Amino acid sequence: MLIKQEQRIWGSPLYADFPQSEYEDRVARAKKHMEEEKVDLLVLWDPVNIRYFSGFQSLHWTAMTIQPAVYLLPVDKDPVLVVADFFSGVAEGYSYVNDIRLLHNPHVTSNIRHIPVDVADTVKDLGWAKGRIGIEAGTLGGMSIPRPVNDIDRFRSELDGATFVDACDLIWKCRVIKSAGEIECLKEATRAIVGAYGEVVGNFRMGMTERDMGRMIRREILERTEDCMPPIATASSRVIPMPDTPSFYDEVTLSIGDRIVFEPLPTYKGYYGSCCRCFQIGPLPDEALRKAEVVDKAQAEAIAAIKPGVQTKHLMDVIAGVLRDNGIEPTIEMAGHGVGLNPHEPPMIAEEETAVFEAGMVIAVEVWVVDWSGQSLTTTPVPEVFGNEDYVEVTRDGCNRFPSFRKDIRCLPYTGRVA
Repeated sequence: MLIKQEQRIWGSPLYADFPQSEYEDRVARAKKHMEEEKVDLLVLWDPVNIRYFSGFQSLHWTAMTIQPAVYLLPVDKDPVLVVADFFSGVAEGYSYVNDIRLLHNPHVTSNIRHIPVDVADTVKDLGWAKGRIGIEAGTLGGMSIPRPVNDIDRFRSELDGATFVDACDLIWKCRVIKSAGEIECLKEATRAIVGAYGEVVGNFRMGMTERDMGRMIRREILERTEDCMPPIATASSRVIPMPDTPSFYDEVTLSIGDRIVFEPLPTYKGYYGSCCRCFQIGPLPDEALRKAEVVDKAQAEAIAAIKPGVQTKHLMDVIAGVLRDNGIEPTIEMAGHGVGLNPHEPPMIAEEETAVFEAGMVIAVEVWVVDWSGQSLTTTPVPEVFGNEDYVEVTRDGCNRFPSFRKDIRCLPYTGRVA
């Protein structure tokens, strides 16, 4: 049984990510879409969606033994935030929500298993036991409910008179359009990478390992922003090349001729920045330099083609045309995606995608060319990797670039002292 908190101890949260008007706008836009799609109530379990609409955040989401929060948004009433009782201060510290309901003894197994019933009872209390209830399901963006399936089955069974509808498209309609505050958070996270690259270029020494580079860029990023997922610093000298893996391999010592791909994901207020770059250890061979410059040109022309109303798949044609005109066959069927509180959000820039760009979206535009033809397990594998990634903000008549690292710095210094 939930205990309804009679009133807030603090009238306004001390640590909210954004001002109250930001969250009021998000809720208003959600309610507008709910009315259009005849959804009476949203019930949200995912931490990112809960943070987006309420501001609530917690480090306990990785502990699946409890559910830190559930957010309910009725179309006709103010939102409700259900939290574990020891998170009442967290709810008040981060969120402007006034209707806070507390789960008593949230670590007791029987209480944990009863959460679906408690949430269903809250739905009934809000008057929508027989309403159309939107949940985090559907196809767009891979949205889902991060709870055991028996919990969600129990939640539905307690509301056998309700109609459950997929609401991920509705939620994404709100989240893909970024406010000025969100855009500044994305820029702040991205600036952290740009600054960190300057330190990497200046402090690399021969004898460093892939892991050394991963630690260096993570350390420099954390000097500039709040957090960073395990950094991707992938070296071509791995015996078995493994893209998109953390830099945990001490035995991969960098040497002249290696190429290293950096793709860290720092965050600021939960928003993911990015600026991917490739660096050669030593000078780039002439042909490799030509390919790198062609990739940069393809990205530039793709960015120039972005404006509201253009289908995202059009960028694939632009990129493929530049690459083929320069004797390079495209090797990857995507060239970017939306970004925000998730590192990958709709829309996708990929073949056959019919989504269109809208003003207010923030898009990662990335062009990658990978040639595995020279790979062998009996000789030193040096797969050719050329790529970049930069963010843009879609405007009313085009797009604006985010801060980015210089593309003319393509090599790490290869002389001087050994680490």
